[in-house]
Amino acid sequence: MKKINYKHINNQQLIDIRGQLDYQAGHGPKTLNLNPSNFKNYASSFIASDQAIIFIIDEESKDFIDELELLSQEVGFIDVQGYILAHDIPIESRQQIKSINVHDFLAVEDDYILLDLRHPDEITRPAPEENLINIPLEDLPSTYQKLDKDQKIYTLCGSGNRATAAASFLANKGYKPVVIEGGMKAVQEAVY
Repeated sequence: MKKINYKHINNQQLIDIRGQLDYQAGHGPKTLNLNPSNFKNYASSFIASDQAIIFIIDEESKDFIDELELLSQEVGFIDVQGYILAHDIPIESRQQIKSINVHDFLAVEDDYILLDLRHPDEITRPAPEENLINIPLEDLPSTYQKLDKDQKIYTLCGSGNRATAAASFLANKGYKPVVIEGGMKAVQEAVY
């Protein structure tokens, strides 16, 4: 897989495979955050198989490039054009995804949507019921329009990885997502 210059990006889908905290701290515009596991499980829900894609990676992921290319083929993506190192994205182009710690979230009194990205059959720890909407991550691309763009959307999953993936998708669609740090594990520890 070849290294791509950031200036040569046009209509490719950018997939940032870095972890949720690195992605939240700073990423390129119009990127979708799917770590390798989420890429394997959910990429086909978000991206057409013939869409040209470029991966955003960090230095530590350079050793994983060959595996990433094989994984892309396994999932059915035929036009992997290369990769960009995250630190090569110009600082003035970087964006951030907001996050909130669980205690601050539980104290929120404004109107909001709590978007639980877990699949119903994996929910062993129920999310807080106030303003709750459950849309599994793989269904989000086909159902996100039912969410109110004018409301803040707090994204929640088991640990925060899918919540960050969902937040990256929603932000690209003009929504105002905020990731609940630590996911349901943190919520459960704070509430119970």
